[in-house]
Amino acid sequence: MSFILILRRIIRHASAGLALAILMGLSGCSTLKVAYNSSDELLYWWLDGYVDLQGDQKQFTRNALSDLQRWHRQQQLPEYVALLKHMQAMAPNDITPAQVCAVTEDMKTSFIGVLRRIEPASAQLSSQLSSDQLRSVRQRFDKTNKTWREDWLDPNAEERLRYRTKLATSRLEDFYGRLDKPQREALHQWLSTSIFDPALSYAERERRQADTMRTLQRIAQEGPSKQESAQGLLHALVDRSFNSPNERARTYGKDLWDENCAGFAKLHNSTTPAQRERMVQALRGYEQDFKTLMAQK
Repeated sequence: MSFILILRRIIRHASAGLALAILMGLSGCSTLKVAYNSSDELLYWWLDGYVDLQGDQKQFTRNALSDLQRWHRQQQLPEYVALLKHMQAMAPNDITPAQVCAVTEDMKTSFIGVLRRIEPASAQLSSQLSSDQLRSVRQRFDKTNKTWREDWLDPNAEERLRYRTKLATSRLEDFYGRLDKPQREALHQWLSTSIFDPALSYAERERRQADTMRTLQRIAQEGPSKQESAQGLLHALVDRSFNSPNERARTYGKDLWDENCAGFAKLHNSTTPAQRERMVQALRGYEQDFKTLMAQK
């Protein structure tokens, strides 16, 4: 997870904190502001695509997401501004893997905070899910898994490396401008020697999905009268999602995290002063946008 991907996470999580894939394609600050202000509606349709909301669930979900957005604007955007200032201070200098990992850890903590905030509403909605809605969730998982396999499991190692390099280069050049030969060499060395294992990553993805389905099914079976139990089950699910009970997957995740911190630090340290200044200006632009969003009601 690179320094650039941290910023992508900031953009994504600022849109109410859930994994809303549509926001990963943002390329400009003005787009960010429009998306953020519409995030409750975007998230509603994202969730509806999984659950197929029915009846009173629709207004309940809209209200919960609007409340989450208000809280997020007041409580978490200031944290993002502080983080962006910190990143701007780091960007002109050489950085260490530990510094990169520290920033990514801050963002993970922030994201978990959003999930904790919405646990009561999530528990209430989950307790109302029908068997047809649970099947809809499973079907959506199957659909996204097919796409994931096509991107990461089906290609051979050379094709996969080419795809990863293309994605990473695009993201990096959004902030640094065109990468010169030293940066491209550093990126190639990073990705070509990576421990990234698509089979293991996919197995953990399937584990999380199966865990989610079991949790949702149990909450739905217990019904609306067991809200405290439902919140506890969701709380534990979040813990297991970020800290796998599978020791091999847990070790792999930590090693990959550390590898990416080291890889990005090495790449950043190969950039020129002009490229680093461009990064600072990009971060400053996002900072200003978050300040504008904070001021809006």
